Amino acid sequence: MSKQVRTWAYIAAVVVASTSIVGITATVWPLSESSTPIWMLLLLTGLVTLAGRFPIPLSRQADASLRVVPMFMAVLLVQPAEAALVGAAGAILSEVLLRTPVRAVLFNSGVDTFATGVAAIVFISLRPEAAVLSLTAGQMLAAGAAGMTILTLNLVLVDIMAIVRRGWEYLNHWKFNYYLVEAPQELGFLTIGLIGALLATQAAWGPVVVIIPAVLTYFGFKFVVSEAAEKTRLAEELQASLKELTEVQAQLITSAKMASVGTLATGIAHEINNPVFAITGRADLLIKGADKHLASEKALEYVHNVKDMATRISKITTHLLEYAQPDEDMKEVILSEVMESSVTLMGKNSKSVRIIREYEDAPIVMGVQSQLQQIFVNLLSNSVEAVPDWGCLTLGCKIENDTAVAYVKDDGVGMSAELLGRIFEPFVGSKDINNRVGLGLGLYTCHKIVNTHGGEITIDSKSGKGTMVTIKLPLHGTADVPGDDVDVDDPDMPMAVGMQD
Repeated sequence: MSKQVRTWAYIAAVVVASTSIVGITATVWPLSESSTPIWMLLLLTGLVTLAGRFPIPLSRQADASLRVVPMFMAVLLVQPAEAALVGAAGAILSEVLLRTPVRAVLFNSGVDTFATGVAAIVFISLRPEAAVLSLTAGQMLAAGAAGMTILTLNLVLVDIMAIVRRGWEYLNHWKFNYYLVEAPQELGFLTIGLIGALLATQAAWGPVVVIIPAVLTYFGFKFVVSEAAEKTRLAEELQASLKELTEVQAQLITSAKMASVGTLATGIAHEINNPVFAITGRADLLIKGADKHLASEKALEYVHNVKDMATRISKITTHLLEYAQPDEDMKEVILSEVMESSVTLMGKNSKSVRIIREYEDAPIVMGVQSQLQQIFVNLLSNSVEAVPDWGCLTLGCKIENDTAVAYVKDDGVGMSAELLGRIFEPFVGSKDINNRVGLGLGLYTCHKIVNTHGGEITIDSKSGKGTMVTIKLPLHGTADVPGDDVDVDDPDMPMAVGMQD
């Protein structure tokens, strides 16, 4: 059975039950025997209509209606059949004025008619015979029972509709609303209805004493609740916007990752295709003119070209494998010692470079020594290539707060602002600075290694004024500063281009 069919079936059952209640009460307590003045019935019907027409919006999904106040007054003041008709007429009029759908008119009027009629039966059955409503124990006991009846029936019938439409899981939500919202709210409304009924027994204008403060309270309460509902709406919209922004951010991160992969793939294809085309071209020349070319002096040159291009491809794949290899176990490493060992690993070079050491501290970091050495070998290689003969290169490390800081500075050619913004991208590197041949993976690899060590790498450079690369890593401790912490001018210091960027 579909939800729509279940809904209409339940509405039909409620309408049949409410009609039956009207028929039963009219038979047991005939309307012809009633002494209730017509103005009282009109007043109660009008109050039910007004209370239903102007509900207090608690949220976009729920309203608080004061309709139960005049309905409970009708239960206590008039015959059961009259009370049921007052509830029916007032509910229908208020729902029509609110322009609710037909099924809402039928359901809500049916609920109010049934609850009011049954509550009136309970009250007239329990109260002392022919006694006027008063603050006696018997009257209050009967009124209390009638109030609990109208409260229970109203809540149960409405919540069954919610279960029909939403399923049994709605019960958990119903318990929360019932104990914290609906029950206290309805009990307060029933108390107001009891007071209004007691005042009506004293004088015809008595209910005005309740109506005036009720109206004032309504407008004040509506303002406060409406403001709270508006803030809740704004909070929900903000939460939805934040969720949407989070999803967009995740999409952007994914797009950025895919763009990086695309850049890497394009760079690899470009870097490898160049030597592959050269190898293919030289091989074709040797194959097509074997008798001529293999015996010529050009053959040896072509073979050397093939070897050089194959070596270049090997270097590219080696760098990529080093980049992708899993991390080794980390251990305590003295940063200044790693920097010194990197100088040693550079080997020999014909260029004379002045080395200045500025080891203010000897910070200890947690890291993979071979990877940290690779960082400084790459940086030293770049600096040696960038400085002129007899240029100056500075190595230093220090401690700032809880951070180990290492830097490599040179007075070389520097780089442009445009290149500086892309320097950590794959296949973008110092070959663009000085027209040198390089793979463009050195700084890319350095950036990756520093990130895996929880650090940060930055570059400050200006074209023609040198470059300074700064690396910051989490400090794990400190060691004794190396004994030779003065400037060293060593023009014969063995240096090599090594893994240039």
